[in-house]
Amino acid sequence: MTYWKAKVLPKIKKYFGKGGANSKGAAEAAKSFNKAKNSIEKEIEEKKPELKPKIIEIYKDSKPETKLLLKEPTEDKVKQQAQAAQDLLQRLVEAGCPGAQILKEAGDKYGTALLSFQIQYLLEKLSPFVANEESPVIARELDLVEGGAKTAEETAKDISEAPAVPASDGNVEEATVKIETEVEIVGTEEKAHI
Repeated sequence: MTYWKAKVLPKIKKYFGKGGANSKGAAEAAKSFNKAKNSIEKEIEEKKPELKPKIIEIYKDSKPETKLLLKEPTEDKVKQQAQAAQDLLQRLVEAGCPGAQILKEAGDKYGTALLSFQIQYLLEKLSPFVANEESPVIARELDLVEGGAKTAEETAKDISEAPAVPASDGNVEEATVKIETEVEIVGTEEKAHI
C-alpha cells in the first residue's frame, strides 16, 4: 500500500490535476474579489460621472467581439473570448475602473476562464454605461466573412438577379427538383467564395 501512495497516486494526481495550483490561486483571487464586491460597486457608483465617458470611449474603440462582451456579458462569452476579455480588462485598468486591477492580475496568472463569473459581474456593472450605444453587428458568430458581411440590400439584389428556373409542363415535382438543384449549386458557389 505504501508503494501505491508513494509512487502511483502522485502520478495520477499529477496527470488528472494539472490545473490544481491554478484553480487554487484563481479561487483565492475570486474570494478576494467577492469580498470587495460591495466596495467595488459603491466605488463604481461614486466614479460614475468620470468613468462613463472612459467606458464609452473604450467601447467605441474596441473590436466587435469586445463590444459584445462589454454590452452583453455572460460567463460563456468570457470563457470563449478569453483574449478579448483580457484586453478589455487591461483597458479598464488604464481607465481606473474599480476591481479591474484584481481581475487583470489574476487573469494573467490563472486565466480568465477560472474567473469568468467575477469578470462577468464587473462587466455587468459597466454595461449600463454603454446601453445607449449601438450594438455591434457580428457575422456568423464572430467569424467575419472576407470583405465583410452582406447587407440586406446586397442579399436582396443577389436573389433578384438569380436565374429563374422554368417549370416544365406544369409538373410541380420536376420544377421543385430543379429549384432544389439550383439552390444547391448557388449554395456551393457561395461556399467557394468564402
